[in-house]
Amino acid sequence: MSDDPDRRALALLDGTRLDAATLPAFRDGALAAEAAGVTHTLRRYPGHPTVSLPRPRPRRLTALDATLLGRRSVRHLGARIPSAKTLGALLGLGFGVHETVGRGPTPSAGGLQSLSLYLAVLGDGWLAPGAWHYDREAHALAHLDAPTDPAIWRGLLVSADQFVGGALLWILVGDGRAIGRKYGDRAARFLLLEAGHLMQNLCLLSHSLGLCTLPLGGVLDDRMARALTLLPTDRVLYAGVCGPPA
Repeated sequence: MSDDPDRRALALLDGTRLDAATLPAFRDGALAAEAAGVTHTLRRYPGHPTVSLPRPRPRRLTALDATLLGRRSVRHLGARIPSAKTLGALLGLGFGVHETVGRGPTPSAGGLQSLSLYLAVLGDGWLAPGAWHYDREAHALAHLDAPTDPAIWRGLLVSADQFVGGALLWILVGDGRAIGRKYGDRAARFLLLEAGHLMQNLCLLSHSLGLCTLPLGGVLDDRMARALTLLPTDRVLYAGVCGPPA
């Protein structure tokens, strides 16, 4: 790896660039994966305690323009967990399944739906402490065997000193199996793009619901993965803290 810090910052992108030499192999690999019927099953946690969420309804008086103009990152957040109705709207509108084969509002490379969304409880309210997985198809939360102390989750955030409070911690995870078989080395780029799409949905919807989602780029990756008992092919891509502005 180069000693130039500017070049190191771009190493991931430089290592996966497409040009006249690399495009044929990339294209052939993607076509071969399609011909082989490579798919990715939406993640579920059968047998775990679950909480069903209210199905969201379109809100006629919510203007996207106003949300875009008004959304800002807030660093002082309340600790009260959003109601089941509010959380159901946030998750269902932002990442729910609304068509066949897992399709929803978050763009997905190749339609493989390689993202999973977890949340850890930081604050107080109706949701039991610990970590939960959002089951997109069932529109429900599965309670995981994970740490229940909010201090543990805060300790996994590199930038925990950049905000105060917070009710929920979003943890965006990408599974590299199917997307890697289809897109090879470029799959990591696509996973990061998908995580960005989802985080923006969470940011905008949070604001429209009277909340704030503050994106956080730095987590202790391996420790976070162990806390969630992730698969070896999983990678933590993004995190964010959510709560009402204090």
